[in-house]
Amino acid sequence: MSAAGGSARGNSVDNMNDYDEEHVMADRSYAVGDENEGMGKNGNGKDMYNEEEYLAEVGELNCYCVPSRVYGFKDFFFRTLAWFLLNKEQILGGFTVAITQIPEAVTSAIIAGVNPARALQATWIMNILTSVIGGRPGMMTGSTPFIGVALMGLVDKEGPDYIFYAVIFGGFLQMLFGLMGLGALMRFVPYTVVQGFSNAMALVIFAAQFRYGKVVPDQSFRENYSYGRERELVDIGHSWSHIIDSESSWVTGSSLIILSIHAVLAFVICLVMPRFTRIIPSSFVAIVFCTFLEHVLIRLPSNFKSAAIEDYAFVKSPTLKPIWADVTINAPAFSFETFQKIYLYGLAVFGTGLAESLLTTQIVDELTEVKGMKNRVSFGQGFANIFSACFGGMGGSGSIAQSIVANHSDGITGLCTFLAGAFILLFIYAAYDAVTLVPLGCIAGIMTWTAFKLIDLESLLQAIAALLPLRIRDKLNLDCKTPRADSLVMVAVMAFTICIDLSIGLLAGVFIAAFVYVWDSSTRVIVEREVSAEESASVTYNVTGPLFFATAGGFSDIFPLEEIQFDPDEIVILLENAEVYDYSGMVALKKVYDRFADLGKVVALSSLTPSSRRLMEKSAYMWQGVNFLEVEEVDQSVDMTASIQK
Repeated sequence: MSAAGGSARGNSVDNMNDYDEEHVMADRSYAVGDENEGMGKNGNGKDMYNEEEYLAEVGELNCYCVPSRVYGFKDFFFRTLAWFLLNKEQILGGFTVAITQIPEAVTSAIIAGVNPARALQATWIMNILTSVIGGRPGMMTGSTPFIGVALMGLVDKEGPDYIFYAVIFGGFLQMLFGLMGLGALMRFVPYTVVQGFSNAMALVIFAAQFRYGKVVPDQSFRENYSYGRERELVDIGHSWSHIIDSESSWVTGSSLIILSIHAVLAFVICLVMPRFTRIIPSSFVAIVFCTFLEHVLIRLPSNFKSAAIEDYAFVKSPTLKPIWADVTINAPAFSFETFQKIYLYGLAVFGTGLAESLLTTQIVDELTEVKGMKNRVSFGQGFANIFSACFGGMGGSGSIAQSIVANHSDGITGLCTFLAGAFILLFIYAAYDAVTLVPLGCIAGIMTWTAFKLIDLESLLQAIAALLPLRIRDKLNLDCKTPRADSLVMVAVMAFTICIDLSIGLLAGVFIAAFVYVWDSSTRVIVEREVSAEESASVTYNVTGPLFFATAGGFSDIFPLEEIQFDPDEIVILLENAEVYDYSGMVALKKVYDRFADLGKVVALSSLTPSSRRLMEKSAYMWQGVNFLEVEEVDQSVDMTASIQK
């Protein structure tokens, strides 16, 4: 019996070609020591706590059925205690993520212009559902600022009641993406794009923490959910708009000082504590310590205080009802007219949510060295979006920031994701007043530490080195230069993600990388001319490189009529080291063949590779009357010394 999605080896929702998740398993076991011998035996005298037989797995509830059923209350107690000890990192990690995810969800709601309860509703539903039916173990999901950016134009034009249909449409496309096995398209995303995304998200996360510096206790924007602002589908500069916004002023005086102290203390605790012990997650210790410091050592004996979660936004517990039965939601009738209003924003939710989720999966894969299933993640995100929207949630995606918090708290299984959703559910329905006591400075410090762990400083140094000339690199002893094109891809992804939108940044990075690859490949076709040693009766053209749309024109230009007309009467075009990739390559090859044939020469194509042959056989009509030779039929008496490169 496994916890909801707790095992990292959950069943896939598809049978597409994808990586299988390795099972995340701790080398721990539970056995009762010698002092408990005698009461650790069942009626048959069998030791119930045999160390070799009983092996618990992190993130699962198999302690109640392995190696045998529970024998009485004492057995149940010891097995439960063992399970809690084994999974304390998953439990504390889920609790920590639940607290830090609340301000992030509230921020996404404020950006979109909807009630924060809609974001929290989506966050707990998506965490629980993705851990059960599809998602990467250890990856957190929920409402993120990028989803808020995708929806804010719809809220401004049509009102908040239309966002649910947009999220449902986006979720449907995400499910379809996963069922069609399109997660394999991630192989076309270069590593430099992943680096750019990681660095951009680190900067976005860091910039987002300045939002808490504009929250004044008792004078916050509790009811101001940003309605009335004119918005576009893509909000340029959204990452720093809250910093330069002139409508709100910065916190000053003691509140700012205390907030900064909390941020520094939380950052230092998260940074230093793991070097000494990992028994308790450092982020959890930071939350407990800063909350104690704020309410016991600062507020209790004095009148000083800093902003807490309760000052950031007022959240009324949402009702868990379908949107069509909720009297607080005036859901429009679904019609073609409604679809025309929401489909663009649904596409934005689909693209932004999918890009953030898959790139987050990629980064968590590298941190844990366990491959996630991209198609399963896509399907799970889509299903969770649809379900959350039906119950009043604003949708969401994978959260890279919370996933980093969980990972560095050793929360690496689906149990951690499930518990994060369960704790948020508990907070908003039963204990919201308690969790709102956490200082915002503490949250800012933890998220700044998350950004510090997320940013790839080496890649930034490589990008700087790529811009410097060799003389300066030698003087600075910089030996980490990467190709300038790769640095351009990374910087472009960072710029587009920070300034415009995540999905646009991803597409821009892939497009630039593809263009650079095609441009580079277009210069790699080499043709060597080898004249026969016997009376120069024949000539062989040895072609090396790819023949496709980018090289087709250049390949044809290598054989100008004014030069090939003086060639011998027998021509062999050797393709042993060449590869024909597309129709453009076939047309270029046929054009060269016909050019020789029109001059009355005997031409033959020789030594096609198997993949080129298969491609050309599909257009057999094109090759009627063309002479083909196998490799053993090629004249071996070629004077290699007479070969020249054209």
